[in-house]
Parts: sequence; structure tokens; C-alpha cells
Amino acid sequence: MSYALACYKSNLIAAIGSVSGYMLQNDECIPSHPIPLIKLHGTTDYYDGGGVYNSVDSVLNFWVNFNNTDLDPIINNIDDNGTSIISYKYKNGDNNVSVEHYKIIDGQHVWFSNDFNGKNTGQLIWDFVSQYDIDGLID
Repeated sequence: MSYALACYKSNLIAAIGSVSGYMLQNDECIPSHPIPLIKLHGTTDYYDGGGVYNSVDSVLNFWVNFNNTDLDPIINNIDDNGTSIISYKYKNGDNNVSVEHYKIIDGQHVWFSNDFNGKNTGQLIWDFVSQYDIDGLID
């Protein structure tokens, strides 16, 4: 749903977060301004796509290209009590927006209860989206 809002109601949306969500509208998505994205997705949840689902990489590529961010992400590894998480941060997009992805190894289609360097899923998303307004990164 967050992708649909970004694609069809971007005049009302400053940034989006997606947890275990799928973007179905790659070909018809034309937001009116750069849209920052934070995405959390498990690798056992159609990560590589299938059926009507786009792969996570194709969704990230869409937003990285649309937002004109750096193509090479900053990559960090997080270990949460044996759960491996890899974060990718694509910075320096138009209006200073970024695209962030948290890849949860062996994660499923759930709301993640992991510890992301001291933050839960809700706090991680809020900290990301609250730094933007409709014009991009808040100074």
C-alpha cells in the first residue's frame, strides 16, 4: 500500500516505509517528487520475486534510479542474536533523499521483531520517515 500511495498520491506523501511489502506498479509509477524509501524484507518471502511479485532488487533499483541516489550503497552487517541482517543505504538523492533496505536473512513475511542496532522496526521506520517533508530532507 505504501508504494501505491507513493505512486498515485505522491503530492500527499513525504516518505514511505515498507515491511514485507511488494510493489506491483513499477511500470506505471510516476511520483511528482523524489520519495525516500525504507524497506525491510526477509529473504524467504519472495525476495527474488515470482508470480506477480517484483524482486526486492528490482524495487530498490526503481527507487534508487527514480530518486537519483548514489548507485553504490553503504553496507553494514547487523547480528541480532544469530539473525543476520544486512543494511544498504543509498544516499545523496535529489532533494537529499535516500533509499534504505534492511535484508533479513531467512526472514519471512512478518513484522520484524529484530533489534536494528538498538531500534525496533517501528522506531527505525519513524526515525527514517520523520526526517523528510514533501520537499525532501528537512534541514
